[in-house]
Amino acid sequence: MNMSTKPENKFSEYLGNDEQGNMRLRLGTKFAAIYVEKGKDIYKETSKGLVKVTLEELVSKPWIRENFERERAFQRSKALAVGLQSSHIPLRERRAYKKRMGWVGAH
Repeated sequence: MNMSTKPENKFSEYLGNDEQGNMRLRLGTKFAAIYVEKGKDIYKETSKGLVKVTLEELVSKPWIRENFERERAFQRSKALAVGLQSSHIPLRERRAYKKRMGWVGAH
């Protein structure tokens, strides 16, 4: 799959988490908007501050929530990969331990 690295072709960009742990994403191509997820609610950043995204807008634009879910899963798997890379326990030993304990592949 060819993906351009030009910023105008990106639809979703992860902007990180703020001090309270709320996830921030820039969604859109030409006129991108910044969305913030606080708990279960999604807000849109405007010049007046944060404005809650209405239920009607979420129903008409399901890609907003889908992008948050996809990015959350990706960040979680990325953190796990970084944690496992820095672990002193080799992969083979980790798998053997889980198999001995009956957590995977025992049945």
